[in-house]
Amino acid sequence: MRDAAKAKNEQLFRDVNEQIESLSQTIAPNDTTMEFLCECDNVECHEKVNATRSEHESVRAVATQFIVIPGHQDRRVEHVAISNERFLVVEKEGAAAREALESDPGA
Repeated sequence: MRDAAKAKNEQLFRDVNEQIESLSQTIAPNDTTMEFLCECDNVECHEKVNATRSEHESVRAVATQFIVIPGHQDRRVEHVAISNERFLVVEKEGAAAREALESDPGA
């Protein structure tokens, strides 16, 4: 079972990023990068991820995906699905994937 604090941290930052994206609806989807919170499971992390609104929306379209700073992936519960010079998209596996699906507000 995953540490509840880690899962709660991921969900909190995902919720904050949803609010950031909601407020950014006046910005063209591919116009400029914005700062989103790293959605890693490290409760001490407060780093920012630079992504366009379109990039963030594509990550959020899959409930088991999270956007993180390179090096912030947790290989015990996720794999890297997408990688670029600004961020990684990680995909949860096993119990972590089920928890992500259950906590997804769009589900």
